[in-house]
Amino acid sequence: MRGLSPVAHGARRSVRDMSDKEQTEPVMDGATEATNHEKLRGLIEQVDHDHAGEGAGAMADHLRDRMDETGVVDEEAGDTED
Repeated sequence: MRGLSPVAHGARRSVRDMSDKEQTEPVMDGATEATNHEKLRGLIEQVDHDHAGEGAGAMADHLRDRMDETGVVDEEAGDTED
């Protein structure tokens, strides 16, 4: 069975097998270089996508939780872009 990948031989590994470290930062390329504004915008998009059907109050709670988890801070009203 020359030329076949290890996966073809049943040596499939799960993501957990590859690393036992806990994810502590975003995994997207460039995510660690993003500004706070860009990170906040990304969190808002994620929460909107994941929890849109739960209502504004629940979405705000999820957003605050995600901000606490990631260290993203709220911006002053004058700091935002339109």
